[in-house]
Amino acid sequence: MDEGQLKVALKVPDLESVLELERKGRSKGIPVHLVRDMGLTQVPPGTITCLGLGPAPAEVVDSLTGNLALL
Repeated sequence: MDEGQLKVALKVPDLESVLELERKGRSKGIPVHLVRDMGLTQVPPGTITCLGLGPAPAEVVDSLTGNLALL
């Protein structure tokens, strides 16, 4: 914890994939946070743009995200 935590940005194909990852993360007890844009730039307010997963052990996160490509 003193050295920080790994952060990785991954690409998903669609919104449904983000929502499915959120559901699976919650079911495994991983902290999750769904990010909704304020709409001050290019997307409408409330648009889901990101999902934060963790912190959690790498093997748990990998079981959810191991098939996704790096952003």
